[in-house]
Amino acid sequence: MKQLSGHDSVYLYAETPSTPGHLGLLYIYDQSTAETGTVRFKSILQHIEEHLDISHVFRSRLMRMPLDVDHPYWVDDENFDLEYHVRHLALPKPGDWRQFCILAARLHSRPLDMSRPLWEMYVIEGLDNIPSMPKGSFAIYTKIHHCAVDGAAAIDLAGLFHDKSPEPDREVVERQWKPEPKPKLGTLLVNTLVNNTRHNFETSFDLINMLPAFGKKLLAKALRQDMEPKETVVRPETRFNRDHVSPHRVFGGVDFSLEDIRSIKRAVNGATVNDVLLALCGGALHHYLQDKDELPYHSLRAIVPVRQNKRDRKGKQTMAVMTPPLHTQVVDPLERLEAIQWDTSTSAALEEAQGAKDMTDITRHMPSFTLALGIGMATHSHLSRKTLAGIGNCVMTNVPGPQWPLYMRGAKLVYVSALAPLLEGLTLMFNAVSYDGRISVSFQSDRDILPDPQFMEDCWQWSLDELRCAATQQCDEADAQVIHKVRIPKTAKRKPNSSKSGS
Repeated sequence: MKQLSGHDSVYLYAETPSTPGHLGLLYIYDQSTAETGTVRFKSILQHIEEHLDISHVFRSRLMRMPLDVDHPYWVDDENFDLEYHVRHLALPKPGDWRQFCILAARLHSRPLDMSRPLWEMYVIEGLDNIPSMPKGSFAIYTKIHHCAVDGAAAIDLAGLFHDKSPEPDREVVERQWKPEPKPKLGTLLVNTLVNNTRHNFETSFDLINMLPAFGKKLLAKALRQDMEPKETVVRPETRFNRDHVSPHRVFGGVDFSLEDIRSIKRAVNGATVNDVLLALCGGALHHYLQDKDELPYHSLRAIVPVRQNKRDRKGKQTMAVMTPPLHTQVVDPLERLEAIQWDTSTSAALEEAQGAKDMTDITRHMPSFTLALGIGMATHSHLSRKTLAGIGNCVMTNVPGPQWPLYMRGAKLVYVSALAPLLEGLTLMFNAVSYDGRISVSFQSDRDILPDPQFMEDCWQWSLDELRCAATQQCDEADAQVIHKVRIPKTAKRKPNSSKSGS
C-alpha cells in the first residue's frame, strides 16, 4: 500500500469531465524487422503481461478517503483484467497520418475509469499510408494518469517495455501475482490523523527554511529595479487562454532530425536544444496567429517545466517552472533565438523557476482536505484559468529519450511522441520527445480552438526551415520557396541586450 503525495494528488483534484488528467504516449513500429515479418496482437498482449511487474501502477487502483480527508492510496486491484486495459483497433483505409491523429485525439479525450488501475493501452493496425513510416506499421497508444507518473517517468517506464535488440533482453520469470488485502478504513483514518499532524510540522519547517531565500530574492529584485529600467511584463490574451475547455481534442505533430536542431544551436553562443525548441515554437505561433490576424503586439510566453539538480528529502528530483517569452513579435528567426537564449540564461529566469519550486514544496505538505477543496474551488470558479492565463499562453516540454533503437517483439520502434492534459485557460500543449537521432514535437488542443492541425504542423515546418536557413546559411531551393511564401508581419523587432554578446 502506497500513498499519493500532495504534489501528485493535485493532478487528481484538478480533474474535470472536460479536462481529464492523464498523459499519453504514441509509439509506431516497423514490424518488418520481426523474425516472421508480422507481430500478432496476442504476442503483444503476452509481452505486456510479462512486464507488468516493472511498476505497481499497472495492477493498483486508487482508494480515495471520504471527503478527501487524506490523500488517496494505491491498493491492489483484486479484479485486475489485463484484456480490459489492452485493446485492439485498426484504422480504416487508407490509413493515413490525419486519420491516425484523429483517432489519437479521440482516445486521449476519454477519461480513465477511476475504479480501475489508471492506464489503458491501444494496439492500432492499418498505418499503411503515412509517407515517413514503413508500410504495414502498427502503433501503440498508452495513456496513464498524471498522478501516477510525470512526463519523464512515463517515458522511462514505457522504455522498460522494450528491448535493445530484436531478441528479448531479459529472461521471462513466471510469477503468480496475488493481490494484497484491501486496507481497513479504521487503519487509514489513524494514518490520516498522523499524516495531517506531520503535514503541519513539515509545512512550518519548509516555510522557515524558505524565508531567508525569499528575503534574498526580494533584496536582489529591489536592487535590480533601482539599477535597471522598469519594464512591464505583459502576457497577451490569445485564443489559447479561453475560459471553457470542451471535451473534444485535436492532435498533430512534426518530426525533425536531432542533428538539425544541434546545428541551429551552434549558431548562437550558449544556446541549448531547449532554446531552439522555444524559438521554433515562437516562430510557429507567429505564423499561425498572423494567418488568423490575431498576432499580439506583445510576445507570447511559454510555461516550461525544468528539472533541477536538486533532490527533496525523499530523494526525488525537484521540478520548477520557467515562463520565458517566445518573442513572437520578432521577425528575424535568428534574432528570436538570440533573445530567447538571453532570457533563459539570466538569473531572473532562474529565480522565477526557484519561486515556482518553493510553491510546489508547500503543496507537498498541505493537508489533503485543504488542498482538494482549494484545487476544486479554483477549478470550478475559473480561478485556475485566470491564474494560468496570467502565467503563459502555452506549455512547452522537452523530454530526452534513448538515443538507440528499441524493439517490441522484434518490431523496431521508429516514432515516439507524447500527449499532455489540457487545463482551463491553458489549452495548447507542445511536447518534444527525442529518440534515436530524431526529435518529435506533438501538440494537443481543444478542437474548437485549433480546428486546423495540419496548418499548425505546416507552421512548425516553416519555422524550422527559416531558422535553419538563417542559422546555417544553407538554404536549398525548396526551403527558399517555402520561406518566400510565409507572410511577414509589420511588427517591431526586439533586439537582445548588448551585454549578451560577451556570454
